[in-house]
This record gives sequence, structure tokens and C-alpha cells, in this order.
Amino acid sequence: MDRETEHEKFVRLKRALQKFQSARLGRTYKDLMDDPEYEKIGHFFFEKLYAPEDFSFRDTSIKKLHKLLRGKIYSGIISAVSKVIELHELTDLLDDRMVEQMMAMGIGEDMDMEQYQAVYRSLDNYDQRIYQIGLGAEVTQVFYKLSKKWIVAASLNTVRTAAHLIGMGKIIDFVYEGYEGFRAIDDIDYFIETVDTREHAWHDEIWTKASPSS
Repeated sequence: MDRETEHEKFVRLKRALQKFQSARLGRTYKDLMDDPEYEKIGHFFFEKLYAPEDFSFRDTSIKKLHKLLRGKIYSGIISAVSKVIELHELTDLLDDRMVEQMMAMGIGEDMDMEQYQAVYRSLDNYDQRIYQIGLGAEVTQVFYKLSKKWIVAASLNTVRTAAHLIGMGKIIDFVYEGYEGFRAIDDIDYFIETVDTREHAWHDEIWTKASPSS
């Protein structure tokens, strides 16, 4: 019973942490989210790539994906999914470490920004966090490039129905949403540079114990 209670507490704290982080992203990038040009990709990037919910396809074997879709879908799509899974696995790992530290420090669901920074900084994984930022930018660039290839739309439309029948529907729907969001953008550089600059500044401020600007 004690072990089950501990697990339930972990889950509650993790949800609270993810909501806290999601709210921070919403404040930091409100201008991008409110900009009609970036509204779709903002939703995809901040609410899908970093959503406070589990992605069931994260447990899908890449080998299985290759086997089922080989020859039926553009290979670049499978590569993109691989990168997304890597990003989600890393983010999930970092969130788990944050929650473990919250529990060790006695910090609850009502965590404030000062406590969040203290937990974040205490993990001493600056390089890992910087890698996470870079990986997010890489995934964004990959999806942008996919959106400029007509073969991607053809592939997605061809396998979309079949994918749902073989349990791969969420993956294809996810990629399709990314494709739709990015294809209307002529130049992704401003979006990527804005996120990269602000995230690096955010993490540097935490490590130097400065108050975040957002």
C-alpha cells in the first residue's frame, strides 16, 4: 500500500510539474502563439512536442515502424518520428528526475518559481538541458523540411487509413499535424532562433540564480 501511495504521489507531482512548465512556455512564447503566421506551428511545438501528456507512440518500436511502413511511406517521415521519440524520451526522463528531487526536497504541487528553479538547478545537468534545447530545434527543422516535400503529403494520405488499422494512427496523425502547421511557413528561421535564444537565456538565468524574465 505504501508503494502504491508513493507512486500516486509521484504521478500527481509529475502532472503538476508539467502543467507548471507548460504555463511557463505559454507566457514566454505568447507573442508567437498570438501571431497568425506561427499559430499552427506554435500549437504543434508547445502543445504537442512538449505536451503534459504521454504519447503512446513513444513506446512503439522504430524497427516495427520500419517493418510495417517500409516501401509505403517516405523514409524521411520515419526518421522524423525517431527524432520526436528521442526528444520525448529525454524530456520524460528529465521530468522524472525533477519529480524525484521535488519529493526529496519536500516540494508539493503548489510549487512556486523559486522552488522550481532550486529543484532544476540542483540536478546539475546543464549540458543535458542544452542538448534538449538543441534537439527541439532539430525536430522543428526536420518537420519544416518535410513540409516542403510533396511526397510527404502523398505518403501520409496513402497510409493514413491503413495506419489506424495497424495501430500506427497516432504517429501518422501527429506527423500530418506537423506537416500542416509548417507547410504554410515560408521561413522557419525566426521561429527557431526566437525559441533557441529565449530558452538558452532562461536556462542560463536559472543557473546564475537570476530571476527569469517570463
